Amino acid sequence: MDENKTSIWYPGHVQKAKRQLKENLKKVDIVVVVLDARAPVATTSFELKIFKDKKVIILLNKSDLANEELNKEWQKEISKYFPVILVNKNTDRRNIIRLIKSVPVKSPNPRIVVVGVPNVGKSTIINKIIGRHKAKTGAQPGVTRGVQWIMVDGFTVLDSPGILFSEVFSKDIAAKLLLIGSVPVENVTDEIYNRAFAIYAEVANVGEDMDIYLRNFGKQRGFLKKGGEVDIERAKNLFFKELSEGKFGRFTYDVDISKFEEVL
Repeated sequence: MDENKTSIWYPGHVQKAKRQLKENLKKVDIVVVVLDARAPVATTSFELKIFKDKKVIILLNKSDLANEELNKEWQKEISKYFPVILVNKNTDRRNIIRLIKSVPVKSPNPRIVVVGVPNVGKSTIINKIIGRHKAKTGAQPGVTRGVQWIMVDGFTVLDSPGILFSEVFSKDIAAKLLLIGSVPVENVTDEIYNRAFAIYAEVANVGEDMDIYLRNFGKQRGFLKKGGEVDIERAKNLFFKELSEGKFGRFTYDVDISKFEEVL
């Protein structure tokens, strides 16, 4: 394997959901791709090409956790290729509905599929679209387990779990997915943790290396073993969890806007 490559594997129910999505794609008119605004390239799921015969719109979700200036730059860049809006938990559902209905399709009752990598907020988007809590949501990557059609005024929505395939990705991509909480932590190597921290440190202007940083973080949180030694593993798990939840500030990890064209 190339030294710059790595593999991420997802649970069986995510693999099953990907197969179900492919089976249902032929029934779909519009694909709503949910990306994390902090990592628009890393969360493209590397498979936009499978939607090449469909109308595609992009939702840059969790924009309230991303750098505001880069949000604007990413929205401007993506708008060259697809209709796109910035979205967060406070976004009015009417803004999303309006974007969907602005897409010209032949069907009088178009079918919509909402897709995205695990934990990018896809089910939350579906809940927002349908206006009630019918799709299951959760903080664990790949928590949504079923595929269901949901009737909404003017169109029908297919609820589908994240579709990030367990193929070989670059270490930087894997690291960014870790930073936003889109990969199962038990499937991440120390090398990816180190790369993820380096990416975070660069955008957050952190001067310490990961070991020193986590020791200080662990001390602050009282994660001490017998003898006063810091429980590094516990500190690391909590740090990356809280970082993915936006508790340390607003950071965007994909900073090279030109990279989006490469995934098209």
